Amino acid sequence: MKEKINRKFVKFLKIIIGFFLIGLLVYTRFVGLNWGLPYPMHPDERNMAVAVGQLKCEIPKINFNLPKSLFENWSSIENWFQFKGVFQLKDCFNPHFYAYGQFPLYLSYVLILIIKFFDGDLAYPISFQEAVISLRLISVISSLLTGLIMFKIINLFLNEKKNHFFIKSLLFLIIIFSPYAIQFSHFGTTESLLMLFYSLIVYLTLNFSLKKISVLNYVIGLSIFSGLSLATKVSSLIFFIVPLLVLITQNYRFKRLYSFLTKIFDVFIYLFLSGIIFIIFSPHNLINFQDFLSAINYEKDVALGKYIVFYTRQFIETVPVLFQVEKIFPYALGMMVFFLFILGFFFLNWKDKKNNLLRTFFLIYFLPNAFVFAKWTRFMAIVFPIMTILAILWLIRIKIITIVKIIIVVLSVLPGINYLKVYYQPDIRFQASDWIFKNIPENSYVLSETANVVDIPIINQKSRIKNQNDIYKNYQIVSFNFYDLDENVFLQEELKNHLEKADYIFVPSRRIFINHYCDEKLKIKNSKLKIFFPDKCQELKKRYPLLNQYYNDLFSGRLGFKKVAEFDVGLGDEMAEETWTVFDHPVIRIYKKT
Repeated sequence: MKEKINRKFVKFLKIIIGFFLIGLLVYTRFVGLNWGLPYPMHPDERNMAVAVGQLKCEIPKINFNLPKSLFENWSSIENWFQFKGVFQLKDCFNPHFYAYGQFPLYLSYVLILIIKFFDGDLAYPISFQEAVISLRLISVISSLLTGLIMFKIINLFLNEKKNHFFIKSLLFLIIIFSPYAIQFSHFGTTESLLMLFYSLIVYLTLNFSLKKISVLNYVIGLSIFSGLSLATKVSSLIFFIVPLLVLITQNYRFKRLYSFLTKIFDVFIYLFLSGIIFIIFSPHNLINFQDFLSAINYEKDVALGKYIVFYTRQFIETVPVLFQVEKIFPYALGMMVFFLFILGFFFLNWKDKKNNLLRTFFLIYFLPNAFVFAKWTRFMAIVFPIMTILAILWLIRIKIITIVKIIIVVLSVLPGINYLKVYYQPDIRFQASDWIFKNIPENSYVLSETANVVDIPIINQKSRIKNQNDIYKNYQIVSFNFYDLDENVFLQEELKNHLEKADYIFVPSRRIFINHYCDEKLKIKNSKLKIFFPDKCQELKKRYPLLNQYYNDLFSGRLGFKKVAEFDVGLGDEMAEETWTVFDHPVIRIYKKT
């Protein structure tokens, strides 16, 4: 009787814990999902939202009662159709934006239409905020599903005869509070969606290697997720490599020739179905091929460093792999999880086929992307789930006392818990703006910096309602181009004029001074990798002498300005790769003329 009661209690406890963990997962992905709105804080999100907002299709009526004269000249018929109907479909649901595929844009569009249908406002055009929220919802749902898929992948490595529920529940916290998952689920971009597709491909491949699914189901599943990933972003063509290797190296019990032909057939079906899905869900890559090709060539040139723009200067003279080790992984994963990943990658059983598949999936994606010029965090996002899984598997396998494992888990989840404050409090730019409106007199002359997507101060509509005494003020704000200061004589003269007039100086993010200025006292550019470029600091001073002098004088007070406010979420990650911080939690500094 006691045993029966105990079993019921344990079962009830498991249900409660399960709901609690799912609730935590949902909370961490949904909290503050409207951050920054109605302003376009993230440039990629803004571009996608604008593309969604301009999706439309007006199919013209075609009159099939063609005059006989048209049949006398084929070219005239072709021109007639092009003017009246068929060829006009070229612009039907054309996003006029090809940095990404159309699948996430169409998904967002359908989601908005569903919401508008229930709200009864289908007649109204899609607003920017509606587009952003729908894109973020896609990222949230993708992140939730990715978390569950990661959990299922870990289950494949555990002994099913043993009850690992409470251990798995504890380790599931690491998935829930992964900083990268929290951040990317709040960005209406493609990263969360691509993480989901890659994780699903990994999950299918592991199941296939364990002979839990048939070749047919494997090929169909691969085709769906590979095709959709390609329709999301063409660079996900790299997703095909491991599945193709698995299909080619699979063992059949047939004769050699028949086995070879079967493999060729499997590969053909996989590529063919993936291609069909790609075309269906991202048709304008083919329909408007020249526009697509032009956009891809530009993105490729920027990524490879053939065309260096202001937002890629941080990657000049960076060391592949080591850059990611210093500037990306410790922040996106958290230092403890990153350390566990390293141990898992090198010391998990090398004879276990499943471990080696995870390693292969990681390396196939990581190595090519690590060596490109532009080393943005989002280029590594796809392998973050695999790195987390390897970290968790190592924590499961390592033989240490339970209390130590609990301590490790706590240390692993702290960065994610800390990261949540980015979203459960007002955006840092709203906080800075509220301070500006309260403390800086109207019509003050302000020298700020360009290329920060949104120039502060901005109005936080919620705080305006709460603080009726907080009256919006007009300022003379100059968004100055510091990037070209050393090359442009006109800008040099203009800066002198602005400094004479300026009452305040804003440094709205690290985008300019971290990448151009060097001062050992402030530990700027004090990289752990300076052994590779010992003269980096001097090179920056030679390349950007005026910019270095400006920031040196500003930070030291010699310019005649004193820092009166600094707004920082408090994550201590300003030295991480630029895009990790500047979109959702930049550090903002305000200086006043003394």
